[in-house]
Amino acid sequence: MSHYDKNHYVQCRLLKNFAQQNKNGNNVICVLNLINFAAYYAKPENAFCENNLYDVEFANNNKDLELKFKTNIEDPMGTLLNKIDNDSAPTFTFTRAELETIKKYILLQIYRTPHNKKSYTNIPDNTFELSQFNINQNESKVDFWKREMLTILDSDWDSLLKTDMIGIRKNALEINSSFLMFIKTADEFCINDLGYCTERIPTKIPEDQQDDFIKNAKIIGQMLYGKDDFDEIAKKEIADESSYIDNYILFPISSNIAILVVSPLWKQYLLHPELRHKGIPFHSLLLQNHLSIPMTTYKNADKIKNDADIITYKSPEDQYIYQLHTMSCEETIYLNHLTINEAFCYIGLKTPDKFLKTIREYNFLASMQTQNIKKNLLGYVELLSKLIKTNH
Repeated sequence: MSHYDKNHYVQCRLLKNFAQQNKNGNNVICVLNLINFAAYYAKPENAFCENNLYDVEFANNNKDLELKFKTNIEDPMGTLLNKIDNDSAPTFTFTRAELETIKKYILLQIYRTPHNKKSYTNIPDNTFELSQFNINQNESKVDFWKREMLTILDSDWDSLLKTDMIGIRKNALEINSSFLMFIKTADEFCINDLGYCTERIPTKIPEDQQDDFIKNAKIIGQMLYGKDDFDEIAKKEIADESSYIDNYILFPISSNIAILVVSPLWKQYLLHPELRHKGIPFHSLLLQNHLSIPMTTYKNADKIKNDADIITYKSPEDQYIYQLHTMSCEETIYLNHLTINEAFCYIGLKTPDKFLKTIREYNFLASMQTQNIKKNLLGYVELLSKLIKTNH
């Protein structure tokens, strides 16, 4: 097998942050298989990967995508992981250039998984797809998915915010308008085979606001993407009552530290308290307990007189200082439950005996028929308990 045949859809370097040394001296991550009801240890090199997932037949080198994942994002992100994986520091400081690397990593993680690949191929009829704007005639949806990732890997962050690839631009703009928070736990975070999860709050557009919602969707579609179809999306959301707000996306980067990509609405919530009474459903116990935005030092501060000047005079050397927030045991378990809910097949964790409480509470909530419990973890406490015994 070629060195580049085994393609990780969660970065191997990141998985090592969820590994521990076993009795044979090997670093291993504990993996729960939620489809085959199994628990086992695996080397990070053999977890969360699929053979030839990123092979591209339309490139000169069919390993081009896998190679660019390594050189264009995983190597630079690996350097930042070394910097971030330190829960003793009260703050983290990043330059604008480093933040853009983190944002590109986050954007690519949303794209690169087998689960996301299925979202391109398993689409019901009459479903609106952003890919319809850019897919080439006779191009398969899988090839288009790979071409999108190559476009991201080959582009700098500013270019992604202006690209003609509508799906990429939409996702990049959403990440760019959000802000990051960094959290730590004295317990342990787990990771799933998407590499992330989302705290999503369903919303219902009030009847007296629906016309404005449709009108604004059309304007935004025209302004940002040059397309006229976004009012139809808004109408469908209203009809289906499928509108939502994503409070944050959680990206665990080690068993102790995670990144939150927080909706820009929460910055408005922090800076403009009057919005809290305007019908916007601000509800997130975690954010209400820990919300903070970074302190910023601009390289060209002497030239900045207003918000527009921040973009005009931005520099790769601008600095952002982030507070490192400590999660309680209860908050950690809640975040782990979100991660479990959105797993496609696999959960990865460092210390099985520390994870038993998370599973017990998940099973208790399931027994109470709690609405947002989506997996069946019955039997996994016993399965992990046996695994713990074999490793000691």
